[in-house]
This record gives sequence, C-alpha cells and structure tokens, in this order.
Amino acid sequence: MGNFLRISNGIPRSFAESSSVSIYDQAIDVGSIITTGTNVTLPASGTYDSQELEVYLNGQVLDDVTDYTFVGTVPRTQVAFTFQLEVGDRIRFRKIRGA
Repeated sequence: MGNFLRISNGIPRSFAESSSVSIYDQAIDVGSIITTGTNVTLPASGTYDSQELEVYLNGQVLDDVTDYTFVGTVPRTQVAFTFQLEVGDRIRFRKIRGA
C-alpha cells in the first residue's frame, strides 16, 4: 500500500493505493526457438484470469486468439503463441491496474 500522484482537474493530488490492486509486468527474452503452440509459462509465478493479460512481442501489443491463446483453467499461468518465437525475441506480460 502506498500513495501515488494523479492530476485531477489540472491539480496534482495524492491518492492512496489499494493493497488489493495488483500490477504484473514481467518480460522474458527467448533463448532458443519456441515452436508454434508450445506453452510458455509467465515469469515470476504470474497468473491471470482471462482478458486482463496484455502480451507484447518486441514492444508490439499482441491480440489474443490471433497471436496467442490462453492455456489451462483459472488461474492460468501459461499462454501458447500461434507463431514461432525466435532467439532474441522479448515477450512482455502485463496486467494493468484494476484489471
């Protein structure tokens, strides 16, 4: 729990951050080719429920179903990509505040 600054009607104000709101922002660098359909586990024991997860590849936001699929049941810990990932690719997994 902590405070954060938000602009409200043009005036900076301090707001208390709820301890129940989590933020998840982790990335992995692909060290060896990951073939299409291979399950990729979120780093740092990350979990997600469904549409709350944002996935990026080399800074580009990916679309669920088109670019990756959800794996397993809630709470999920993996995704599977619909294309091959190459060595040096960077995958970022992010859950936004309030999702």
